[in-house]
Amino acid sequence: MQVEIAYLISIVSLAFSVFFGLKSSKHTDTKDIEERVKDNTRINMKLDAIAGTTQEIKSEISTMREEINKHNDKIIKLEQSLKSAHHRLDTLEERMNHE
Repeated sequence: MQVEIAYLISIVSLAFSVFFGLKSSKHTDTKDIEERVKDNTRINMKLDAIAGTTQEIKSEISTMREEINKHNDKIIKLEQSLKSAHHRLDTLEERMNHE
């Protein structure tokens, strides 16, 4: 009789240990999943911010390229005008020296 009670108490203890162990494990798994979701959310938000900043930089670079091309066109026109002015000055100088 006492042996059966001891076995019964042992079996009940084992059952409770397994039950609470599994319950604790599920609770820990849930917390781990929640932490992973929070971390992934933070990472995704930071990546979105980086992507937005990168897009802004690309836009600014594109604008700068357009401005540089406009400046190049103006420089070319100014160089041509300067050559023409030098040519006119050379012509005027030749006229003055021949007179």
